[in-house]
Amino acid sequence: MRDADQLLKSGDLDGARRALVEAVRSSPGDASARMFLFQVLALAGEWDKARIQLDALAKISPEAQMLSVVYGQAIAAERERADVFAGRTLAVQHVASDWAQGVVEALQYFGQGRVAEGEAARDAAFDAAPDTAGTLDGATFDWIADADGRFGPCFEAIIGGRYGLQAFDQIERIVSEGPLDLRDVIWYPVQITFRTGQSVAALLPARYPGTEAEGDSAERLGRSTSWRDGAAGSVGSGQHLWSLSNGDEHGLLSLRALVFA
Repeated sequence: MRDADQLLKSGDLDGARRALVEAVRSSPGDASARMFLFQVLALAGEWDKARIQLDALAKISPEAQMLSVVYGQAIAAERERADVFAGRTLAVQHVASDWAQGVVEALQYFGQGRVAEGEAARDAAFDAAPDTAGTLDGATFDWIADADGRFGPCFEAIIGGRYGLQAFDQIERIVSEGPLDLRDVIWYPVQITFRTGQSVAALLPARYPGTEAEGDSAERLGRSTSWRDGAAGSVGSGQHLWSLSNGDEHGLLSLRALVFA
């Protein structure tokens, strides 16, 4: 366990995985080792193997049964997310804004290689999106948007076990205690209050789509962000970045309180 922890701190994700596989093989009843292995497998996008470790963990540790349910749903949501970005299905909107349907449709177009249609749908949606003034951890802004042009004034969220997009203009506030465990750099736990007054617990995918497969170790660990050219323009790998109207960029994992006017 200590070796795996040190390897992970140094950015050696593959080494940590090997050490944990050996630890679980040597001591199948070690709940802590299985918990650690589940999280490392999830970092690498090995969803089937991560789910196996979750199920085993729930059997040997009754205290982990609720965690197994929540993160089993998160793994299922990741499969839905992959289908969205491959163009096989449309993302849902959790609390819908009419203009944001264009963002949803653009993602499907881009996934299908229909770039011109994707750009047209996205640009029309972004033009129709209202400005959303507020504060992010005390920094005042006139508008906020994801730095990745696929998302703009929307963000990814898993709510009630379902993956989808959420427009910022439907939000009153988002708060978080910050990342407290390794899994939090994959699925960032937050509390969202909508303008309707409804408040829900949510998990925000903290890394851009495909990071688990294509990103380097720092990106998969949510420690950095890089950009590459894709069908949708410049797309991110690593931790989500949110841009403010003043030019500042904030990593999603630094969010503690986002409050809209």
